[in-house]
Amino acid sequence: MNGPSLFVPPIYAAERPAEIVEQHPFALLVTAGAGGVHATSTPIFFARDDDQGRLVGHMARRNPHAAALEDGQQALAVFWGPHAYVSSRWYVEKPEVPTWNYVQAHVRGRLTPIDDPEGQLAVLRRSAEILERKGEPPWTLETARERVDFLLPYIRSFAIDIEQIEGVTKLSQTHPPADRTRVHDALLAEGEAGGVEIANLMRAFGLA
Repeated sequence: MNGPSLFVPPIYAAERPAEIVEQHPFALLVTAGAGGVHATSTPIFFARDDDQGRLVGHMARRNPHAAALEDGQQALAVFWGPHAYVSSRWYVEKPEVPTWNYVQAHVRGRLTPIDDPEGQLAVLRRSAEILERKGEPPWTLETARERVDFLLPYIRSFAIDIEQIEGVTKLSQTHPPADRTRVHDALLAEGEAGGVEIANLMRAFGLA
């Protein structure tokens, strides 16, 4: 794949888009084929901690999208981080129209369906490994292996060999410090989850 495929002004380009993928794994998988365009929201993860070249995930086999997955198919996975509306009331030093601050990553690559039981179990183990890292003790497939084996035929797994990872971290970077501080403070005051996360990121990036 040649050149960028995600529209993002350079000042907003994420320096480490893979971190967005890791931190916000609930993604939108989009594919197109003979059956048309399909999109499914599902958790998607890097196949291994030490390898950011491949993603894995699964979906319900009764989902029409599952039957449309094809070997070598071009796929796009969209990973949404926090986002929040930004009112023009908060831009005083440099008046501006309302906008939206957000974090997002796009991953493009070639898809491979995974249908063999061992391959599917490997995808499920990887999913549990990541999602249960804070568990004490973490849940594993072996905890409910009989149920897992029963459900295995009802899912279809996939891998995506990554060709490109891009990201956006739009946090009012183009505005004067005083306006950025107003945005930060207003988002915290509103108290909505996405806005609070955006405000915390602005602080972490030294923008407020």
